[in-house]
Amino acid sequence: TPEPEITGSPPTQDTLVSSEVEESLSDETAVTTETPEEPESAVPANQYEVLMDQGMAWDECKAAAVPGLPAPSNDLIEIEADSATAFPEQDSAQFQGNVIIRHPNQTLYADDLHYDNRRQLIKADQQLLIQLRDLRLLGKQAWFDLNEYKGEMADVSYRIPSRKARGEAGKMALLDEDHSRFEGISYTTCPPGNRGFMLSADSMEIDQEKQIGIFKAARLRFLGVPVFYAPSLTVSLDDSRKSGLLVPSLGYSSKNGADITTPYYFNLAPNYDATIMPRLLSKRGLLLGGEFRFLTPRNDGLFFGEILPDDRESDKHGTRGAIHARTHSNLNFLTEGLSADVDINWVSDDDYLDDLGRSLAVTSTRHLLSRAALNWRLPEWDAIAEVRDYKTLDEGIAAEDHPYSLLPRLAVNWTRFQGAGGLDYSVGVEMTSFHRDDSVTGSRFDLRPRASLPLRNNWGFLEPALSGRYTIYELDDQVPGLDDKPDRATWSASLDGGLFFDRSVNWFGRDMTHTIEPRAFYLYTPHVNQDDLPLFDTGLLDYSFDNLFRDNRFNGPDRVGDANQLTLALTSRVLSGNNGRELLNASIGQIYYFEDRRVTLYDDDPTDTRSSSVIAELSTGIFDHWLMRAGVQVDPHAGTGIQQGLAQANYHGESGERFHASWRLREGVLEQTDLAAYWPVSEKISLIGRWYYSVEERQDLETVAGIEYGDCCWRVRAVWRRYLDSDGTEYNNTALLQLELNGLGKLGNDIDNFLDRTIYGY
Repeated sequence: TPEPEITGSPPTQDTLVSSEVEESLSDETAVTTETPEEPESAVPANQYEVLMDQGMAWDECKAAAVPGLPAPSNDLIEIEADSATAFPEQDSAQFQGNVIIRHPNQTLYADDLHYDNRRQLIKADQQLLIQLRDLRLLGKQAWFDLNEYKGEMADVSYRIPSRKARGEAGKMALLDEDHSRFEGISYTTCPPGNRGFMLSADSMEIDQEKQIGIFKAARLRFLGVPVFYAPSLTVSLDDSRKSGLLVPSLGYSSKNGADITTPYYFNLAPNYDATIMPRLLSKRGLLLGGEFRFLTPRNDGLFFGEILPDDRESDKHGTRGAIHARTHSNLNFLTEGLSADVDINWVSDDDYLDDLGRSLAVTSTRHLLSRAALNWRLPEWDAIAEVRDYKTLDEGIAAEDHPYSLLPRLAVNWTRFQGAGGLDYSVGVEMTSFHRDDSVTGSRFDLRPRASLPLRNNWGFLEPALSGRYTIYELDDQVPGLDDKPDRATWSASLDGGLFFDRSVNWFGRDMTHTIEPRAFYLYTPHVNQDDLPLFDTGLLDYSFDNLFRDNRFNGPDRVGDANQLTLALTSRVLSGNNGRELLNASIGQIYYFEDRRVTLYDDDPTDTRSSSVIAELSTGIFDHWLMRAGVQVDPHAGTGIQQGLAQANYHGESGERFHASWRLREGVLEQTDLAAYWPVSEKISLIGRWYYSVEERQDLETVAGIEYGDCCWRVRAVWRRYLDSDGTEYNNTALLQLELNGLGKLGNDIDNFLDRTIYGY
């Protein structure tokens, strides 16, 4: 017979020995059966190790797929061997030479073994290899019960393919199909010959049903050095949730000193869990944190809180803490499309996130939002009732620049496409009550009807539209001399149209489609005096290509800009001829004004230029592994060059290389550059870096430098970070260290999440 693989086909019929031959074993003397010719060796003795590691892919940094077991031709036990000696009185047989036994969910290999047919028992004094669903065992002095999945073995080597794990044990006992026990065991996910890390224990029990391994008197060595001991240690064999001590987080910062978090996870039920997170800060004290998560058929959410009873580093704050709660509720049982969302955020003081936050996004927060909303969505209707409250954390922001709280906001929108006469209709209604200390407050009602007639085909489109807007206020603490119930009514008419031209081309040896798409948009809105109206939540729209086609140059209801203008724009795209993927998109556009713009945000003079800034945007993925985009706003009347600009390039290499470069400009406000990279320089070493710089202020905003070293079974990352705090007055230095042991977990800071936020595409 040919040399079989673990995933090979069943043996041929002439080498099959099964319970079907039980009746023929009736003689009182031993019966010996040999193959007529010496076959090619099925399992040479030196091939047991090959079978153990088959499909394990030790040279790849990913777990192996668990190979299927060869299925027997029926439910019987199939035995293949060079020769067999039957003992009819005992209903047993001795098999010699390249023995292979196949039974559902298990395959055994041996040179010589005894088979007891009555008890379905196998014994082997020499080497025996047992392959179960996700466990391979190689040892000596073994017995195995094929029915009960029980057995024992000495001098054991084992493999767990799904975890790409291996180890050795002095003794092994199979308790049933899903449970086994090892004594004097070692465990690692490093390839044979690599002892980067080794977990050893007096004993280990594997529960494949629960997918856990429980070590007793566990000792961990890293590069041969003892680093950890635990009387009992539970290791997950999959990614399911289990109660226990999570990997600690270690770090250092100039503000907090040594930073150690030792979380403990409680898997309370399949649909809810909890984590307690004691965090020791050497300069400040012990911060206690906890999180509770839940999931029901109609609700999901989490509650998080932490408290620092006595901050030794800050006398003015004393006890400090934070609360975060988020829930989402599906209320379809009340009416279709109804849901509710709650998001509550609270900190004890303005410096809390700056001092104790863990990420740049958190420490840079200026306004902390809490919100509750009731949402209703149907195909043509959507409505929302919400409240919003802000806590401003940046003391440098003037009181008049704090955002208004919405207490409450009610909005209803109705939209119908292709209604009567082929028209698209929409009506929006909004009522909002605004609150802010020491400011004009009050309520606002806003009504926005709109109708349009979209005419589209494959060579172009034309869409005339007519809209109206009525807004009325009821104000408190209004400026003396101004109406406390001002209102405004206005309307807008627009005509939007474009053409599509395309041609097939072959550039750089590739079939492509090249398009030219001119577009024109005319807008007319009469002037209405709005000087008496407050500014609750309205500002000028940022310039962008899409905003050239908006019917209002302001982004809120408090102002509707007067307009008599024409937008002219041109877009050109390059599409892949194979799959239609967009390889390049270039757009340019400008607004031409026929009248001065008299509506302004404040008491500014009317804008009398004859045209807007020129907006140009470019994005491309035409080069392999590169994604690039850029945009500029140039005012031809100012003569100062680029008013706003953005350029960005991202590289994703085949070997894991990541590179990001960007530049941002807002004239007179900011100019920033950002360079970041994660770059493997060898099979074991990768470099990490980021330089985030303010050209306007001539100072670093954030600097990151780090190194990653390791292989497929272990990896260590060390990162140093220096960043400017939210008020721009002080630098904070942090050191992050993480040791990752494949199959066991990560010790130290969560550098993966940090790099995900820091390096685009990591």
